[in-house]
Formats: sequence, C-alpha cells, structure tokens
Amino acid sequence: MLKAAREAFAEAGYDRTSVRQVAAAAGVDTALVHHYFGTKEQLFQAVVEFPVDLPTTLARVADGPVGELGQRLVDTFLEAWEHPVSGPALEALIRGALAHRVYGRLIREFFTVHIVRSVGVRLEGVVPTDEVPTRANFVASQLLGLAVVRYLLRFEPMASLPRDVVAATVAPTVQRYLTEEIDALG
Repeated sequence: MLKAAREAFAEAGYDRTSVRQVAAAAGVDTALVHHYFGTKEQLFQAVVEFPVDLPTTLARVADGPVGELGQRLVDTFLEAWEHPVSGPALEALIRGALAHRVYGRLIREFFTVHIVRSVGVRLEGVVPTDEVPTRANFVASQLLGLAVVRYLLRFEPMASLPRDVVAATVAPTVQRYLTEEIDALG
C-alpha cells in the first residue's frame, strides 16, 4: 500500500490523489487503507515518514502573534531535528529526498500542502496571498540549508552552537521572509 501511495502522491500530488486511487493501485479495498492509515493526511504522513505529529506541531507553530511566527517555526524545526527519535528520521528523510527524485517530489508536495497552507493562513491580510508560496520557498531554503549545514554535513562551529543561539540568529531572517517586504516580490 505504501509503495502505491508513494507513487500516486509523487505523480499526481496530494490534492489530486484519493485513497480510492491508492487502494486500486495496491489491489486492496479502500476500507483496508483506512483501517491501517486512517485519513488521507495520515497516509501521506506515513508515505513521507514524517516523524512528528504534524497537525499538533503545525497548530503550535501557527498559534500566537504573526510577528513571532518565524521564531516559533525555527524553534520547532530545531527541536524536531534535535529530538532523539525525530532527528534521525528527519536526517534519513532529507538524505532520501536528495538521493531519489520520488522522495524529493514527496517532500516538495508535503511542504506545499502542509507547511505552506498552515503558515499561509496566518499570513492572510499581512502579505498578498499570491506571495505566500514564494515566501514559503524562501523559508524552506533557509531551514533546509540550516539542516544540511548543521545536522547533515555538521559544519563547525554551526553544528556545536547552542540551539537558542542558532534560533535567535536564523529566526529574524525567516520572519523577514514571512512578513516583511521582499524587493523581488514587489
């Protein structure tokens, strides 16, 4: 089932993939997919192998003042990378995405569907709606670049800096990408 779901999500994307399509591709009944994975979102999370409770995590990031959204996002990101369970899983996920196109497409889809939509809702009325995907891509470049340098390649001194120092340094840039004017977008 996971192989069929992985291929379907990578091919058609989250929005255009249905549990019924995944079940048909796997040669099983739709009820079996629901039994093992619950909702389409839970199936997608299993396919991407994201190691945290995404709805709860994203709600925590989105909750609070918009002016502190960058800080919450960076804090949550670093916390997930430094957790003994989610950290190694994230490392495997990113390494897989860099090595395999299908995983790369799944990560892009995951980011677009879950992160952009959750954070984008908080930006309504703050920035033009059509800028949210581009802003989210800038945020992704910052966070994924940070993950590669700090956790995958372990550049020093970045790898050894205290998490709060890294967060305090990176969060203003993420906040700028989220809410402040970006010349290239204007």
